[in-house]
Amino acid sequence: AKVGDDLILTKPLGTGIITTAIKKNIAKNETIKSAINVMKTLNNKAAENMNLTKVNACTDVTGYGLIGHLHEICKSSKLSSKIFYQKVPFIDQVELLANDDIVPGGSKNNLDFFNKSISFNTGIKKHQKLMLADAQTSGGLLISVSKNNSKELLNNLNQNSEFKSTIIGELITKQ
Repeated sequence: AKVGDDLILTKPLGTGIITTAIKKNIAKNETIKSAINVMKTLNNKAAENMNLTKVNACTDVTGYGLIGHLHEICKSSKLSSKIFYQKVPFIDQVELLANDDIVPGGSKNNLDFFNKSISFNTGIKKHQKLMLADAQTSGGLLISVSKNNSKELLNNLNQNSEFKSTIIGELITKQ
């Protein structure tokens, strides 16, 4: 990854929180269907589109949540990042569930482990931090791509895709 790269996420987050709600028998049917749809959608089309554009780094977002996998990109590249929380896509109902502390233990562990490496904006609430740390099953790709190539990649990713890929942040000099 390189300074100034855009960070693109290809699927919404929240499968860990929703599967916890399913176990507690409180998830709505539409929310369950949305989570299943996210989990059953493979990353192969996103990867094919990514391979048509020069990208600098990529990882899938799985058990360590968005913050854990982003931490690994930053650590490997000796960089820091900024995430624009309002741009991060979540499956419907995830924020309501997280606000009610319907969060898996693994996601809480992720936040505890990576919290020391993160400087959160003072406006980010605890449940929102947990949403960023949510352990995903079959999550999307987190792609680091130069600003010169990000619009082309987004266009390619969003053609014939069930989920809208979004720029959620950028890479910056190590803080």
